[in-house]
Amino acid sequence: MKLILTLITMLLLFTAPAFSDITDADINKIRLVVKEEVEAAIEASEKRMKEYVSQKIDNVNTKISEIDKRLNQVFLTVLGILGFITVFIGVPQIIVAMQRKDIRAQNEKIKIL
Repeated sequence: MKLILTLITMLLLFTAPAFSDITDADINKIRLVVKEEVEAAIEASEKRMKEYVSQKIDNVNTKISEIDKRLNQVFLTVLGILGFITVFIGVPQIIVAMQRKDIRAQNEKIKIL
């Protein structure tokens, strides 16, 4: 036990303690390294953010184009229904008006005779 204690003490005595001060150059080197790491992290973050935003924009554009297609289909359907209503209501009205015109013409001829 004494031998181990002596060896440890000898090793501790032979190791020279590092008493050093941080110089301005060391501080500047540390700042430069930290600045480079932070800039790299910011660039990576910006790149990921741009990709995310572009994906979301693409999704929104896809949804807008789908909605546009649906609105076009609805518009064409409404136009078809309006045309259908016009044909099935307007044409009989025209026919009835022409018949009334013929009846009036006949009534006038009868009155003349």
